[in-house]
Amino acid sequence: MKTFLLMPEFQLLAWALTLFVAAALRPNIGPRRLACAAAIGATLVLAATFIEPLTLGVGRYFHGLYSVDGLAIFFKQFFLVTLIVVVWMAAEFAGTLTVARHEFLLLPLLVTVGLLLLASAVDFTLMFVALELVTISFYVLVACQRDKASSLEAGVKYLVIGALSTGFLVYGIAFLYGNVGGTSFRAIGETLTVTPPSLSLLFALALILAGLGFKIAAVPFHVWAPDVYQGAPTPVTAFLAVGSKAAGFVLLLRLVVFGGFNHPALTPHTGSLLAILAGATVVLGTFAALPQRNLKRLLAYSGIGHAGFMLIALSCLGERGVNAVLIYLVSYLFAALLAFFLITVVAKQVGGEELTDFSGLSKRSPLAAFALTVAFVSMAGIPPLLGFAGKFGVLAAAWEGGHYVLVAVGVIAASVGLYYYLGIVRYMYWNEPAAGAVKLRFSAKLLVWLLVGALTVFGIYQMPIATVVDQVLLSRNW
Repeated sequence: MKTFLLMPEFQLLAWALTLFVAAALRPNIGPRRLACAAAIGATLVLAATFIEPLTLGVGRYFHGLYSVDGLAIFFKQFFLVTLIVVVWMAAEFAGTLTVARHEFLLLPLLVTVGLLLLASAVDFTLMFVALELVTISFYVLVACQRDKASSLEAGVKYLVIGALSTGFLVYGIAFLYGNVGGTSFRAIGETLTVTPPSLSLLFALALILAGLGFKIAAVPFHVWAPDVYQGAPTPVTAFLAVGSKAAGFVLLLRLVVFGGFNHPALTPHTGSLLAILAGATVVLGTFAALPQRNLKRLLAYSGIGHAGFMLIALSCLGERGVNAVLIYLVSYLFAALLAFFLITVVAKQVGGEELTDFSGLSKRSPLAAFALTVAFVSMAGIPPLLGFAGKFGVLAAAWEGGHYVLVAVGVIAASVGLYYYLGIVRYMYWNEPAAGAVKLRFSAKLLVWLLVGALTVFGIYQMPIATVVDQVLLSRNW
């Protein structure tokens, strides 16, 4: 019972259910108060993650399903920081909703419960249950604007593609169980030490990677991302872009780098498959973003390209690649949340998310234009911002791993990315204003400065992030 009570997942779930009951009993409670309560609870749970390894100890619990280690703690903190910003963002957006305001503010807590479980999952059973909790909650969030056809369309597309990805994953797990006789990640490596990989096991590997490919929007499993990103409420789009992508990568790290799929008998197959996926994802995501004129759709294709960069590092199947993935995820966290937060605030006042709606933003809101510039410059990988450290780390890991073709693809993609990222900056600074002034609340200005400061300070002084990543690699229980 003590172990159960100390789990951040249980603490966040208890807080979420408490707020759901409070919202039901007091239906007139304001969205900002509810969002503040949700953010306070998430902050307290975030603080608890720092003491979880001390109280429970690094190891496996609940019959080997749940792991407490450096990787789990890193991603739990990552997901909780994402939740706090998304709830903050949702409070700004809730005023535009005509229905389900309370559910829109509180469902992200249930999504995060699933994400926290995914961070500690070392068994396919727990992984599948946690993924379904995340996915089903996202179905509701994506389609929560029931009075808008675009939101309902996005919800249906996400439901259909999500069901398809679940089918891939379940079939892969079934084939894997038939080969190794268990659902633990460790069972794969233990089986391969006795028998060589069969065609059925390789088929299971391909199905599982395909199912996870949907979560990170890797090519050719990316088809849902542009339409869903554009049609979903912007805070939900931000959560999908950051939280769902990171969930896919924590599972890929456990499986293909530190799990059974990194067995010498499988390494040539997994490395080659990931390299092919990485190259295709980077190329399509980068070049498909060029003609986009809707900011959320542009960021959807951009996010596909970012997933490709992280797959480049992952295909190295080594600790240097893991280091690069984690730093890249942190840089993407701050930049993507900053961009989506400002899109939420600005679009609410100007009534659109097209590039033309952001014309002359520097004259209408200098802070918003400056902060968006910082976010996009970081995503483009320009020093001294944190995004440069992320891209440089990925390309350095690929170079050390001998993936010279992927290095060339990454350099070309980064150069092309400059065109559309700086194109947005041109709209904000060189075009004539499209509408009146854009005002930011004090709370919005506070969050903007925090995210801008994180991208700048950690870009110049990377030691804190590097230290955290090193601790993740040292404190492990793969």
